[in-house]
Amino acid sequence: MPEPLRTVVASPEAMLFLTIVLGVLFGRQKLGGFSFGSAAGTLLVGTLVGALFGAAVPDLSPTLKSVAFLLFVFAVGFQSGPQFFASLGRKTLPLAIVTLVVAAVGLAGTVAVVRLFGLDQGTAIGLAAGALTQTAMLGTAYGALEGLGLPAAALNRIQGQAAVVFALTYIFGTIGVILFCTQIAPRLIGVDLKASARALDAGDDGAEPKAPLLDFRTLVARVFRVSAAEGMTIESLDAEIGPLAAVARIRRGGVDMEPHSQLVVRRGDLVAIQGYRPAMVAAAARIGDEVSADDLVIDLTGPGTEVVLASRFAGMTLRDAVAEVGEMGHGLFLRRIRRQAHDIPATATTVLMPGDVLTLAGPANRLAATAPLIGTLASQGNRADIAFLAAGLLSGVLIGLVSLTIKGIPVTLSAGGGALIAGLAFGWWHARRPAAAPVPPAATQIMWDFGLASFCALVGLTAGPQAASALGTAGLTILVAGVVVTLLPQLVGLYVGHYLLRIHPVLLVGALAGAQTQDAAMLAACDLAESPAPTLGFTVPYAIGNIVLTVLGPAIVALT
Repeated sequence: MPEPLRTVVASPEAMLFLTIVLGVLFGRQKLGGFSFGSAAGTLLVGTLVGALFGAAVPDLSPTLKSVAFLLFVFAVGFQSGPQFFASLGRKTLPLAIVTLVVAAVGLAGTVAVVRLFGLDQGTAIGLAAGALTQTAMLGTAYGALEGLGLPAAALNRIQGQAAVVFALTYIFGTIGVILFCTQIAPRLIGVDLKASARALDAGDDGAEPKAPLLDFRTLVARVFRVSAAEGMTIESLDAEIGPLAAVARIRRGGVDMEPHSQLVVRRGDLVAIQGYRPAMVAAAARIGDEVSADDLVIDLTGPGTEVVLASRFAGMTLRDAVAEVGEMGHGLFLRRIRRQAHDIPATATTVLMPGDVLTLAGPANRLAATAPLIGTLASQGNRADIAFLAAGLLSGVLIGLVSLTIKGIPVTLSAGGGALIAGLAFGWWHARRPAAAPVPPAATQIMWDFGLASFCALVGLTAGPQAASALGTAGLTILVAGVVVTLLPQLVGLYVGHYLLRIHPVLLVGALAGAQTQDAAMLAACDLAESPAPTLGFTVPYAIGNIVLTVLGPAIVALT
């Protein structure tokens, strides 16, 4: 081995970051439309690097691996907390039931194929985590293994087996769910996903008619000189223009004025209209000639203001929330709704949930006056309250230290399980009081991404030396078992959701993707349906699935 390479291999820090760099880059590569993603890519590269360099790889601190996993799993709980607790309500109960069915069948299917094929414990852990595409399951299972007091050699062998099997089964775990949600499921229940999405958007499913989707269209602002509209009030002028635009500002004699419903416009006034481009044609015909006055509209077409929805709006439809805000919301436009980092359709009957982030556009002073009625301004800075996050992690570790003895056997959640529970609680609390402890979304996302990448790199590097012997000759059997564990929960979830719970097909495919935490499957369903509607069924199961599948790790260890 060349001396420069030997120096790099001998450095634990260099090996860790080299593995993350190569793994993330590999995970981004498209292979026939499929990519591993950062987590699986880093785990696979780490395993290969560990196998190639073997004994030359330095000892990597188990504490470092534990800390990386704690950062990741706390972030999972923190981001999922608001939707997880909201999913306990009546309106989202069918979606929650489907998710629990998928998780239960995934657990039962794993145990069944492990016993049928005579597979060992390490294979069972990797099979469940890979086929159900839940990397966090590896971490909680490893925590359970470490609590068994196994010799170091046996522990490394089991973990090495799990890492290799995870990499083998993860590929079909992703592709299989995509194919099931977009091709297999619609055929099995006899629906056209595109036509079904159009019917859902139009209200043809028996629900009340929905307003057209906003589609996050680009807002524009134009200025018109009053001639035809002379003598009209702002209220009547807005009614003439229609719902897709509104009077944002008035300039009279060089003085800017804020419009109110009973203000009467005069000939020569400059009227700034904000809205969507088609509405500007009606505005020009009703008001007068368009003129140039950029300083009057300079703040009307920016990216908008993000507001974390107040808890009093949770469970309301968007239509009801607009009515609740009333006149104060006049002239403001909803640019998008984000839930768990996913855009969801903005229709009149979209049900709002705790933690939803609404992006609003409109005059700055009107936004400043109205935003507090709707919620709390999302953190505009890039600084997070480290004390708050550290307190959450500390709480998780302390919860994990609690041990109960049942029939002489000590039972504990472990630090990973404790961090997950703490993340749920702290995320739920933060969604209701975001100003009390600023945590920009990017802060928890870096904890999620970097914690997961570091954990996968460390697992791979540790497992690599045992990879070849761990795999043995069971490769084909493992692949077949992976197909069963991936598709069986989807199949059962489909029939339970469609025939027993009567979930709309478009929402159901989104729910099936979310139950196995598959963003790619949800996006593929949206593409096929030519509608963002599947995301409405995705977000609640995604939140629950991240939690439930993660806690299945110790169950797999106990049952195999």
